[in-house]
Amino acid sequence: MELEYKVIQAQTPLFADTNKMHKVLDEEAKAGWRLLEKEDNYKIRLQRDISHRANDKNLDIDAYRSAVGVSSVVTYGGTAILAIGIVSVILYFALWTQ
Repeated sequence: MELEYKVIQAQTPLFADTNKMHKVLDEEAKAGWRLLEKEDNYKIRLQRDISHRANDKNLDIDAYRSAVGVSSVVTYGGTAILAIGIVSVILYFALWTQ
């Protein structure tokens, strides 16, 4: 039995919520993946037998996806917009209240 492994990461602490983690694990189980270890609230490690590769083309998800939840573009974009907003408020008060 040959095994393969993968790590799934989330930008937010998605795996802190047991229900959300089980939803992801149920989706991954369709491709034969099973939980090997929960590293933290952001990462889980999965394994499966390589014989499951033959069914990958019939799945509605990518069997080799490595990220779930909110995308990094949304996370970093939101953080950038928030930072620009805070800096703008600070500059407004610094320049116009003298």
